[in-house]
Amino acid sequence: MKRILTFAASVLVLASCCSQPDLSGKWNILKVNGEDVTVIGEEKPFVEFNTEESRVHGYTGCNIMNGAYTLEGKDLSFGNMATTMMAGPEENMKTERSVLDAMGKAVRVKADGEKLLLLDENKEVIMELGK
Repeated sequence: MKRILTFAASVLVLASCCSQPDLSGKWNILKVNGEDVTVIGEEKPFVEFNTEESRVHGYTGCNIMNGAYTLEGKDLSFGNMATTMMAGPEENMKTERSVLDAMGKAVRVKADGEKLLLLDENKEVIMELGK
């Protein structure tokens, strides 16, 4: 009996540390590098994950972005990203640059309740997403 309980506990620990977070759907970009995301206008920046095709779509504050992502366990990377090339208000352009830079540095994702946290190679939170 003791072996069964030890085995069951080991399986639970392993599953909790290695399970993939559910990225599917649209996530609002709440914070980048610890700063609240603010933009001028009604549309707020977001990231939308298509988990069936490993594609990502979103709005960065001025432009639409599209690309691919890879998720292996909790390791996350973005690739082949493209954006439209429209200018916008200075504050929105600053937000857009921060969002794109953070996505380029993201290497890991962590689910935290109703939020997703994107982390850099130093395990620092660089972007906070919420539904």
